[in-house]
Amino acid sequence: MESSSESGRPEGIGGLASKASTGAVWTIAGHGGEQVVRLASNLIVTRLLLAEYFGLMALVSVFLIGLQLFSDIGIGPALVQNKREDPGFVNTVWTIQVFRGLALCAVAFPLGSLFAEFYDEPILTPLIRVSALTAAIRGFISTSFYTQTRHLRLKGPVVVQFVAQLTGTIVMVGWAWVTRSVWSLVTSGIVAALVMVVLSHAWLPGIRNRFHFERRAARSLFVFGSWIFLSTVATFAANQVDRLIFGKLTTMSMLGVYSIAAMLALAPTQALSTVSNRVLFPLYTRYHYSPADLPSMFRTARWPLLVLGGWAAAGLIGGGPTIIQLLYDSRYWEAGWMIQIVAAGLWFGIVLSGTYAAVVLAVGRSDWTASMSFSKVLGMVAFIPLGYWLGGFPGAVGGLAMSEFVRYCVAVYGAAGLGFDERREDLVITVRVGISALAGWSAVACLTAFGINHVVIHASTVFVVVTAFWTAPFIVLISRIRREKSLFGRDANLSKEGV
Repeated sequence: MESSSESGRPEGIGGLASKASTGAVWTIAGHGGEQVVRLASNLIVTRLLLAEYFGLMALVSVFLIGLQLFSDIGIGPALVQNKREDPGFVNTVWTIQVFRGLALCAVAFPLGSLFAEFYDEPILTPLIRVSALTAAIRGFISTSFYTQTRHLRLKGPVVVQFVAQLTGTIVMVGWAWVTRSVWSLVTSGIVAALVMVVLSHAWLPGIRNRFHFERRAARSLFVFGSWIFLSTVATFAANQVDRLIFGKLTTMSMLGVYSIAAMLALAPTQALSTVSNRVLFPLYTRYHYSPADLPSMFRTARWPLLVLGGWAAAGLIGGGPTIIQLLYDSRYWEAGWMIQIVAAGLWFGIVLSGTYAAVVLAVGRSDWTASMSFSKVLGMVAFIPLGYWLGGFPGAVGGLAMSEFVRYCVAVYGAAGLGFDERREDLVITVRVGISALAGWSAVACLTAFGINHVVIHASTVFVVVTAFWTAPFIVLISRIRREKSLFGRDANLSKEGV
């Protein structure tokens, strides 16, 4: 039997919330699994390969992400947000996606050599050209990957993405073990892209894609994507330019250490960002097109992300050096202080700002999402040079964190103007992040002062101390989930009884 959403009848609020809860569980589980695989493989390959290889691949990654974002017209968001979901619209979007991927691969060949020349690293040219194959391959991904998200059926896309990453990781680790070559890092992305394309077509249900072009559908995509394009250009600058700048300020080895720190700092906050994009964005969109109270849903749905994000950020800020010493050898220990600074910035940039961005985009104001990213770019232009002048490379990383706060200020201003003003709650939970992080850091300092220097004891202490400060919010969160689950279940029963 077709669902109410697919048949054109409005879906009940309880049903939407139930789907959102299930989708959030799958999203967090999938992202958590991906991060576990990524961390495990990183711990292996950092012991097999030179640190400078990770610096090189950080630049390759920035180059490829830049190409994709500078040509982004909102294909994924359009498939979620647009009212149309017929074969004409979907296949037109897929056709544009395919040709865009092929064009990106072609453009990467001449630009790659210029990029390598700028950094005086000749090996970047072949690395970029081969890695660019992933853009062409990923262009063939089935639109079902996005339309399943539209209906909050996230199990399939999550499984596809996890299996693809796991397969690529296995190939990468095996290749690195045998060859000790930087090319092992390249093959991972290509293999993962191939697996993702095959599974998205073979396993995910939905419209079977074929080449098709409808002028009206294309016009709708490009109109919606105009601000998305500006937003993604700004997003690239906001989220990737740090590596481009730092690649000129420091050595490839230090850039590799920074990339490790950024990966660890981003892991928990990216999980929450993924939930915002894959669960909250489509949920808010459905509420926006219904008579339901979207601001109330925004407050309810956002709060769990703040609690989880605050706890994770506090742990990273309070225990950054301990985490690095626990996981990596002494070549990477400078990543410890980098994690602390980056995590502090990401609290404002991804957790707080990101939760506003999802609802702003859902109501169709992609201009404000662009403004959020552009504001961070302006902050980077102002604060990274100032920080480097005042404190060298650590000061530059601090300037990056300050730019995240600038983005948050713009996000709050834009969201408040649309009726989503949660500044008071942001302030309260940010104070808790700061106090719990300071408590975790102070506990380790006390242990060190008393001559207790075992890294496992330090890590356990940070975890216990930080978690103690978040016990009350966790208890409230669990009670809310239980209460809302009961309400949603009652709503579903009433719907079945025709009430």
